[in-house]
Amino acid sequence: MIIMESLYKLKHADMKFKRIIVAHDMTRTERDDCKKLVAEAKSLSEQDNSGEYLYRVRGKPGQMRVIKIKQRQQ
Repeated sequence: MIIMESLYKLKHADMKFKRIIVAHDMTRTERDDCKKLVAEAKSLSEQDNSGEYLYRVRGKPGQMRVIKIKQRQQ
């Protein structure tokens, strides 16, 4: 728990530590569910012809869902 709460410190760490990625450990079922959600998000992105929104998978393992994010105008 302490490690996951301290991950924000990696953002300001030395260059050799900036490439470290820490993610939640998921069971096989959770990984399969995540893959299905990612495929669903890609499908939704392809169907959206407006190009106004991005579809991403967010949430903790076991509670993940596809969300719709409005793209920033550049």
